[in-house]
Amino acid sequence: MENKTGKYLKYAIGEIVLVVIGILIALYINNLNQANQLKTKEQTLLLEIENDLINTQIELESDISDLNSLLKVSDSIIQYLDTINYSQYNKSLFGIKMGWAFKTVKLYPRTIAYENLKSIGAELISNDSIRFYLVDIFDRKLPRVALWEDLATKVSKDSYDELAPIFKSIRAKEQHSYYVLVPEEFDDDSQKLYINRLALLQNDRLLLNSLYKTLLDQIEKLLVLIENEK
Repeated sequence: MENKTGKYLKYAIGEIVLVVIGILIALYINNLNQANQLKTKEQTLLLEIENDLINTQIELESDISDLNSLLKVSDSIIQYLDTINYSQYNKSLFGIKMGWAFKTVKLYPRTIAYENLKSIGAELISNDSIRFYLVDIFDRKLPRVALWEDLATKVSKDSYDELAPIFKSIRAKEQHSYYVLVPEEFDDDSQKLYINRLALLQNDRLLLNSLYKTLLDQIEKLLVLIENEK
């Protein structure tokens, strides 16, 4: 009887051990599958983010180039107007560039992939450095860039409103249908106002240019990190 009980206990214990092993194996396989699914989702999102960053990078490089051109021509206009009497103003000297002087630049970043990541949870990104750059770019630097773009746009609009009486619309080029506003003439007050308003806008542009370049540097570093994750 004791032998039968002992055999039964050994058999029962063996069955329990097998069941436990089976459960552990099932859990391991399930965890492995979940980990693989998360890794696949992470890689998919990183690819989408990479595409968005590349498109934003291209537009940012173009905006920096346009902004540098605006800074250069506006500095030339300020220097010119600062050295002449208003009666000596020659609108043909700068031509339509006078109409560009109060233009602004606006970046339209691609953020859809990052918004998708935020809805899932940033912890999906396993690389700490990538996660840091993502948060820094999308939640810190881009909002700051947008803020200064809005400030520059407001300065530009206010300047057009204040200087409206001296502006005259001219066609940019014969083959194009768009027009630009160019000062027709100045008096002493409007010349000073034009210089001062343009100088204020230049200050905003300089800061915006610095923000653009910092953002571009961060994007380039993040793209390298993402590429290394492949």
